[in-house]
Amino acid sequence: MSRPGIAGTTLALALAFHGGFAAADPDEAVTLRVMSFNVWYGGDQVSLAEVGAAIRAVAPDIVGVQEADVNLERVAEAAGMPFVDPRRRILSRWPIFDSGTGVRTEAGAAPYSTTALDSSALHAWVMVRPGKVVAVGNVHLSSGSGEDATRLAEARPLAALGKLGAAGTPVFLTGDFNSRSHLDATAEGDRAVTKFLAESGLRDSFREANPDSAARPGHTFSPGAPHAAGRPARRQSRIDYVFTAGRSETLSSQVVGEAGGPVTDIAWFPWPSDHRAVISTFRVVPDEAPPLIVATPRLVQPGASVFVRAWDSSGPGWTVLVVRRGGGPADALTGVRDMPHDWQRMIPLSTLGFAPGDYDALLVGEDGAVLQRSAFTLATPGARPEIEATVASVKPGEPVGVRWRHAPGALRDWIGVYRGGETDVTKYLGFVYTEAAFAGETSFQPGPRGEPLAPGDYELRLLHDESYVVLAKAPFRVLP
Repeated sequence: MSRPGIAGTTLALALAFHGGFAAADPDEAVTLRVMSFNVWYGGDQVSLAEVGAAIRAVAPDIVGVQEADVNLERVAEAAGMPFVDPRRRILSRWPIFDSGTGVRTEAGAAPYSTTALDSSALHAWVMVRPGKVVAVGNVHLSSGSGEDATRLAEARPLAALGKLGAAGTPVFLTGDFNSRSHLDATAEGDRAVTKFLAESGLRDSFREANPDSAARPGHTFSPGAPHAAGRPARRQSRIDYVFTAGRSETLSSQVVGEAGGPVTDIAWFPWPSDHRAVISTFRVVPDEAPPLIVATPRLVQPGASVFVRAWDSSGPGWTVLVVRRGGGPADALTGVRDMPHDWQRMIPLSTLGFAPGDYDALLVGEDGAVLQRSAFTLATPGARPEIEATVASVKPGEPVGVRWRHAPGALRDWIGVYRGGETDVTKYLGFVYTEAAFAGETSFQPGPRGEPLAPGDYELRLLHDESYVVLAKAPFRVLP
């Protein structure tokens, strides 16, 4: 039987308050447990059920998940976490709202760390108490041993979260940063990422709670041989973090990992990942919530309802309307007007009679102005993912254009280029992410490391959420 164990649990109270915390009303403070967990290629390399059980064992309020791949919803269900942010890979006990509109609007490819997100909407809002929120981000940086400069570039947009914290908002940033810490005396290799984040105002909660890096190294990679994997031990590194900023006080931070591990504070058997997890406990004074709305799921199946959750900070009454993408209140197709009470904040709305396509759920103020909107898409009945090259052939060195539709819209759906008839799904020659779009068009230079493809026959393949599951494919040719 699986059961949690405690090995050398340490509780370290911070000696100083941060971001105006000391001046805040202590009655407003809440305790939050925030976890970062790389679940290892979909979470089922050992057992997805054990991933969920390990999360349940440490009772987090919020979990930033990396490498969930196609299984984020299954991980959430196994962990007993009712709220999911699919574009940021965040699970929560409390309602989650997008800080943007739910779709990426900026042109071009986003950095790997912020795939599918606008630069102005890197965080989600988690409503930890009615009308009270904290900001949460979650990232996964590139893992190549020679990609220090790439990781630093991927970290730079995260400075926006430090600015949010500097204004007082409690901020949490979880992730697998694939970078050692400048705060760890024994760490070798590049430390520029954590130094940059510290300079941006983000605090390493594990090192705040455990300042002696020699006594408490906190290594998260790798346990060496996760249960049933039989892998040799690797050099130990601390590369998984829970950062914080703003009105938060770090109370404790612990490593969650394999039973009998040299740095494990909270043990679980069998441990299901090639990373240990980190869980930190905070005392937090949350922010007043801005106007918020979220429509779920992002992709609504024909005949199904869309579930809309809203918060109008101006008073107990609220109005939610559904319109075609980009429409205004006058274009409403359905909704609820002037709901007179604040004890019902979620309502299911029927899509009966709606045509397939893109829609917005609007939160409308008393003056009729749109306070916030949340995007969702109604799927086409019976549609399957499709992909095509925008032109049948290109010359060597020319970019390849690609168009897709009816995609799942998962965070890291991707388009790979393969030699025609290639049977090894790992042998892609180049790729581009769809930025979680259900339909779209882009062009890219598909050769390895940007080099031109040799003349010949090739395939474009649409693959599901960082996995090698092929959803659709289409041929193209590189001319002599």
